[in-house]
Amino acid sequence: MDTLENNFNVQEETRQMKKLQLYQKLVIFTLLKFKWSIIAVFLLTIIVGVVARYIQFQNSPHKYEGSVTLFYTPRASEEVKPLSINHVLGVFSRQQIFHQLVEEMHMTEKQRSVLKQSIEVKLLRDQNDMFVISGIGESDEYVKQLLNTFVALGIRNYEEYRTSELRNFLNSRERRMLELQEYQKTQIERLHGLHRKYGIIHPKEEMDTVKKMQGEQAASLAELNVKLADARQRFGAAEKNYKVIPANVIKHRGSLQNYVQELKKTSREYAKAKLMFAERNPRFVEAKSAYEAVLNEFESFKVKNKITEFDENMLLGIDGIISRYQEAELNLNQLEISMKSLQAEINLVKEKEKKLQHMIPENDQIEQLMKTTNKNVNLLVEEMTRVRSSIAHVPNDIIVNERVAGTKSFSPFPIKILAVIFIGGIFVSGLYAVFMVAYDIIRGKFSGIEEASFYKDYFDTVGIIPHADAEFTPVQRKIINNEMFYRFILRLKNTRTLFSCSLDGSFLSSVMFDEQFSKAKRNTILIRLISETDVEKICINMEKMGDFYYSDNGNVGVNYNAEAKAEAEMNDVEHLRGFSSGDGKGFGYGYGFAFFPVRDLSGLEPDEITTLYGIVNELKKHYQLIRISREQPFNASCLIVRQLHDICDATLLYIGKRKTNRSVLRRVLKLHDEEHKVYAILTGVTDVEKVITGDYIR
Repeated sequence: MDTLENNFNVQEETRQMKKLQLYQKLVIFTLLKFKWSIIAVFLLTIIVGVVARYIQFQNSPHKYEGSVTLFYTPRASEEVKPLSINHVLGVFSRQQIFHQLVEEMHMTEKQRSVLKQSIEVKLLRDQNDMFVISGIGESDEYVKQLLNTFVALGIRNYEEYRTSELRNFLNSRERRMLELQEYQKTQIERLHGLHRKYGIIHPKEEMDTVKKMQGEQAASLAELNVKLADARQRFGAAEKNYKVIPANVIKHRGSLQNYVQELKKTSREYAKAKLMFAERNPRFVEAKSAYEAVLNEFESFKVKNKITEFDENMLLGIDGIISRYQEAELNLNQLEISMKSLQAEINLVKEKEKKLQHMIPENDQIEQLMKTTNKNVNLLVEEMTRVRSSIAHVPNDIIVNERVAGTKSFSPFPIKILAVIFIGGIFVSGLYAVFMVAYDIIRGKFSGIEEASFYKDYFDTVGIIPHADAEFTPVQRKIINNEMFYRFILRLKNTRTLFSCSLDGSFLSSVMFDEQFSKAKRNTILIRLISETDVEKICINMEKMGDFYYSDNGNVGVNYNAEAKAEAEMNDVEHLRGFSSGDGKGFGYGYGFAFFPVRDLSGLEPDEITTLYGIVNELKKHYQLIRISREQPFNASCLIVRQLHDICDATLLYIGKRKTNRSVLRRVLKLHDEEHKVYAILTGVTDVEKVITGDYIR
């Protein structure tokens, strides 16, 4: 099964390849056939192009050409980048420049209409800083004036554009400078306010001083604490001795000391008087009275001053005790005052430190902002300086490197125009050739022996029926007919059934060839398919035998003896057995016609196919060749063509020169296969030499 399928695939590929080769050959043949007309179209197109170009050149204002080379050297700037060369070309191509050019040169309406096409601005090849302005016009002076004016306007527009761009940037920088200056003032005011708020101008220096003072105060505090501890110890000891003596004694120590001394004095005098004088001695009494008076006064003094405990020993060194006490107390008080003063100073320094701790971050922030602002201001100043320098350099950005020294005139037919005309001629003639080939292949008609050579792979042989008006003598025509028919008969040795298909638009071709069969006295029969409606008109005098009408030897009616007919009992094709007897009697001898009526000449019904197939098989017993045809020319799209091709061993095509459409011929050629042969008869042939010399396909 796979092998069979592969064989079918190979056959189909072979058919497709042959079909492709057929079309290739047909295209070449058609091109050769129309070669003179294609050449004529090509030459006509060239002539039309040359004339059109000449007329266009005469009417064109573009007869002279000039150019100016410009050198672009802008000053580099980091702030505003220089325009790219393409941007500069865009500036030179602005519509505004053309309007100014029209106004300055007072151009005519014609010059205005072609102004944009008259000027070209382009970059110089392999140069990134040079560009060329080319101009064309109708005169040398006009081109020079046009280019010089355009260059001046272009440079002026560039300077305006570039200066405006730089000034806009400079203005933006100046506005930014004002903003920074205002911001600077704000920060300065803020800094002054901070100084006024804390009362400190240099916080960092003050903080250093505070740290230094805090170090000194810490040392002083430690030293003072030591001194204070010693003073307190001494004061404690002095206070202890001091508190042993009653306060009133200390208070009235002078009086008490006087009373003690007075008592001692009076006591000594009294003791002396006691020793020296009697009790009643006035001096004794006086000494005693003096002593007692002093003692009483002393007691009264003690009572008065609330001195309850008194010992005269208390008065011993009392001044030293009081002096030491007072000295220790004074020293202690001084140290405590110094401590309080130091503590106050420490507190003041701490308060100042707190202020500085609050002030310094804000002060640093303000100073950093001011520093940044100052830096930005300096950068802006540098930028503005560079931008001003660039503005001053703008007039030197574009330099006319080469002015218009002269112009050159255009040639009416430059190489480019000639190439375009030549290509146009090829294109038009190519379109014409494509159209003619496509039209001739699709809508054209068969053109004769030359074209038939392309179909040789689809034909087993080819014969020729010359046109009636062909330049042949009767002898030549007879020789051609006999030779063609002889060769054709040789091809039909093993063919029993032949389907005749007329494609030349008439039935005359098949009739002419039928005469060859009748003259050859070959035992053949022609089955003609007719419509059932035409039976009475065509077969009115013919004998009906079963499903068809019969006429022997081309004669109307029947040609058989009564005995043979009676013996056959009118049993359809059995009446044809007379051919096999060899006595020349009965049906089947010589040349016969069988008319087979069908319901539709475009396609046979299944029962008609079966009947026709049976008739053909039966006729094979009595005739050496059975030919099938119909009265009307065949349409290749009819189903009956395929049906009859399958029934018969071979198909005979009548192809008329200039009468058979190629589309019809291609559809019929699709019938070609390995099992069924296809023969061709070319009708209307007029090529005398090829016909006489026998230059056929096979």
